[in-house]
Amino acid sequence: MSQTLSEIFDTLKQSQEGYGILDIFPAECCGFNSILDQEVKLAPVWLVNKERQRRGTGVPVDLGLSVLWSSRNIGATSGELPGLYVGWGDADGKLATTNVDDYPCTSPPKDINGTTYDIARAMWAETWRLPTREEFNELISKCQWRWTVINGVPGTQIIGKNNASIFLPAAGNRYGKEYEDAYYYGRYWTSELRTENDDHRQAWALEFNQMGIEILPFVRHMGLNVRPVLEK
Repeated sequence: MSQTLSEIFDTLKQSQEGYGILDIFPAECCGFNSILDQEVKLAPVWLVNKERQRRGTGVPVDLGLSVLWSSRNIGATSGELPGLYVGWGDADGKLATTNVDDYPCTSPPKDINGTTYDIARAMWAETWRLPTREEFNELISKCQWRWTVINGVPGTQIIGKNNASIFLPAAGNRYGKEYEDAYYYGRYWTSELRTENDDHRQAWALEFNQMGIEILPFVRHMGLNVRPVLEK
């Protein structure tokens, strides 16, 4: 089955009224072959948002950067809550051991973004993933950072040049089953392994407090928060 351009526009119009996933088959029109030679599936926005709600994902926020940033952390129900504390490479978010080889293995990949070790991709699907060091550096250099308190939770509000913003709670970290530095430091994993040494025990993470912002190496079994990004 194929559809003319007129029929395609009618089908797209129906998507706004909520008729589910659309199967579109472009036909040859006016003597010109369609550039689309296979089935195209489009999901209306309401259906995408319904699936995001089911998965517990955040809302993508455009700060005018190369990627969209989530409005909340993995495992959090709102932007000011910490959500899950996970070791680097723990895609299930359930490990609490202090054996670094569990996160995820003795010879981990240099970058786990979008891989089976990426908790954002595993839990939120789509193109959600852990941010890279470069993307955190972009967030630092191209946005304003303001220490503030939201609903009793200290953290930093990050404001893009377009005035859109996200909030990162300063929720500290977990070591084993003990929690440390809550309300004083925010610590968030990047997707990148530290490769400057040979033991591969550390990965890079964002750390911030009222005094400043850095990207530092942390041992991989530390439980840090995760703020995913989405490809534009």
